[in-house]
Parts: sequence; structure tokens; C-alpha cells
Amino acid sequence: MLLSACSSSLPSGTPPIPTFPGPGAAPATSAPPPRNSILPTDCDQVLPSDQVPNYLGLPLGTVRVTDLRDVPAPSVGRLERVTCNYTSLGGPGAPPSNTLILKVLTSGYTTPEAASAQSRVNRDAQASSGVPAQPVPFGAAEAVFYPDPEGPVLVVVYGRVTASFTLTPDRPIPEDQAQPVLVDLALRALPVLVPQAGS
Repeated sequence: MLLSACSSSLPSGTPPIPTFPGPGAAPATSAPPPRNSILPTDCDQVLPSDQVPNYLGLPLGTVRVTDLRDVPAPSVGRLERVTCNYTSLGGPGAPPSNTLILKVLTSGYTTPEAASAQSRVNRDAQASSGVPAQPVPFGAAEAVFYPDPEGPVLVVVYGRVTASFTLTPDRPIPEDQAQPVLVDLALRALPVLVPQAGS
């Protein structure tokens, strides 16, 4: 069911409906290690930097990741926020060195309602700037795609976690393939961001 993220074989158009498990589903067989925080503390756990080139059709060994932990925002119920910046190391077939190619912004909230409410605020802000929201079927999660000229974005809300996946304008992915690529990335990351109970 997962989409291939190689640029040479990606289908165009709307991707098929993913089958992301519901909150009561059995734990995945390759469950992430237990943690005390809502979000992973290491971005390489979210999307491994050595695998991101495969997902984006880049040469192996051409991507690195850095993470930035932000302060809580109690007024909106946000307890944690981590930004993962995936940048190019350069080389043949890759964007110039230090080019940001993928940004993953994850947030953990006090309740699922707080996560959904903040997602709606952000959606309204995008709409007011002229970027339309395109709902994407995403199993038990809620997902919206924004064809932003500054870089296409997929925002996913699942439980207490929100995650946005952004491809930069200099991305190696054609515009008509951005949505399925972002869906594929989200499908890979969410089981780590929202591990099932007992995992």
C-alpha cells in the first residue's frame, strides 16, 4: 500500500487511501523504542537521513538531518515541538550542499482536541494567504495538503500529535508528484511519531 517515492516511478494524481491503523490497532512489529516524551528526541528516528535519498530519488549518502527543539506554548496546549531539517550534502545528482530539501515539523499537545484546534488555526491562516486546503484520505488520521508555491505541505493530525512535511521550492520532486511523495513520507513517520500503546 505504500507509495514508491522514487521520482522515476511515482504515479501522478491522487494517491490511494492509506491504511494507517486506528488508535486501538495492534502495535507494529518494528515498534520504536519506548520514550518519556510525546515526540522522538532524535530526528533520525522520524525519517532516517540515510533513507531519505531513497524516498526523494536522490543519490545515497547525500542527505543529513539536524533537529531543533522549541519551547512549549501552553496557551494553545502545545507541550513539545521538534523541527527536523533534511539538507543536501551536495555531490553529483544532488542539490547544492546545505540546500534544505525537506522540513518535518512535529508538535505534541495536551489533548487530541488541542492538536486539532491548532491545526484548524493554521489551516485558516493558509486560506487567508490564498493557499487552498486539499483534504487527503489518511485512514484514522486527518490530513490536508497545501500546494504552497513556497513549498508543498502535507499536515497530518493524529491523536495528540501534529506533523507537517514540507518540500522546498528547490525540491528534486516534480510538482505533480509532491502530494504522493509527502503522503509516503508521512506514512513512514507516523508509526514512530504516534506509537501504539504498549510499544
